[in-house]
Formats: sequence, structure tokens, C-alpha cells
Amino acid sequence: MVVLFSIDGMRPDGLRLAKTPNLDRLRENGIWTDKARTVMPSCTLPCHTSMMRGVDVPRHGINTNQFHPLVRPVPSIFDVASQQGKRCGMFYNWGHLRDLCDPESVEISFYEHSQWLDNRIAEEAAKSIRRDRFDFVFVYLGYTDEIGHVQGWMSDAYLKGIENADRCVGQVLEDLDPTVIVMSDHGGHDRSHGTDMPEDMTIPFILSGPGSPARNEEIQKEVRIFDTAPTIASLLGLALPREWDGKSVI
Repeated sequence: MVVLFSIDGMRPDGLRLAKTPNLDRLRENGIWTDKARTVMPSCTLPCHTSMMRGVDVPRHGINTNQFHPLVRPVPSIFDVASQQGKRCGMFYNWGHLRDLCDPESVEISFYEHSQWLDNRIAEEAAKSIRRDRFDFVFVYLGYTDEIGHVQGWMSDAYLKGIENADRCVGQVLEDLDPTVIVMSDHGGHDRSHGTDMPEDMTIPFILSGPGSPARNEEIQKEVRIFDTAPTIASLLGLALPREWDGKSVI
């Protein structure tokens, strides 16, 4: 099983400053980089669309936080996995993420209408993972981004938000040993994001667990957010669609 955690708005330097024993443990047991790059505009839906569909913004055409049907469809990692016999689940608290895939590609989808409720998302994901058989699970935690907009990126409250996300990750993974990817969709500055500033464009990426090729090793090559879908496909042994531009980090 592969579990992907997307912690919205988490900057690599914020992750380093916050107290995150669970994420630290994942880094120590895997490969990682603090220099991965997202896409422009560095906003949640364009970034997650690239994350899941393996292409940059000019290819998928989603350049705002409002979804519209793709002129030239690109399959998401959910679609590819489902078509090749894998079971997928997604747990999230920002409604626009419902459009990341064909609804029929996900066996179980849990949505809680509040980005302030990361703990609820973690609770439901933890229960479902133990009850149901999944090959790929996506867990989105939105509070870090929300508190960044309210209190500011790198504020004490923002760092506490990262620490809460760390506890949520620990809750989901307790007594499990899946392959895990932890990353963000974008960073932020002041009380905003969406620009090409390094603070907005630089994201962390951690790959840990049985599927990791090394332990506590920094990734030296460039990692882009649209490399995520090909990486997950490689971990699951899936054939990659020709439409994807990203490359697996392993």
C-alpha cells in the first residue's frame, strides 16, 4: 500500500523548525528533498492537479482554484490505478479536490467541509485503512494553509499547524508499514501564495518505507510536483500513461 499525504502550504523551512517526530522518522527511513518545485500559479487546485495528473499547468489547463473540464483529458493516478485493478481511497477537507479524478476511480471518498478539521480527516482515514483493503490512499490536510492565510506563514500558529499535521500523520500510520509519500502542494509568504517566489514554489518531498530505495538520503536530482503520479505508479507496478510528463523519483 502507498499512502500519499499532502499537507497544504507546508514550506520546507517550516517543517524543519516545527517539532515533527513522525515526519522526522519518515525522513530517516527514506529519501527526501527540501528543494522540490511546484507549478505556477502556486495555488491549491492547479498544484494538486499537476500532482495527480503528472503534467504541468499548460498541459492540464487548470490555472485557478475553480475546476473546469480538461480540453485534452489527462488520466490521474487514481484513474490509472483503478483501471489496472487497484483500490483507491481519498480523505480530504477542501471540496474542490473532488475533481482530481473520475469519481468511479475511488472506492471510498471521505470529505469533511472544514479545513480546520485535519484531525477528523486523520481519524476517518485511519479507521478506513484498517477496515478496507486499499492499494493507494490519498490524505489531504488543509489546516496548515488555512492558518497561514489567517496568521501568516512561518508564524507560531503556522508552525503549530505543521505540528498538528505531524500528529495526524502519526495517527494514520500507527502500527502500519506502508510506503509513504509526504509533500506539500505549495509554500507561502506573509499571508498569501500563488507567485513564483521561492517561498511559494519550494516544497518538501519525503518517500519512506518499504518502497524507498535508501534510508535518510537526500535526493540529488530535481523533483517536480508532477513527478508524484509517476512515482506512485512505479511503486504500485503500474504501466504509465503516455500523456504524463513527470518522471518517477526512483
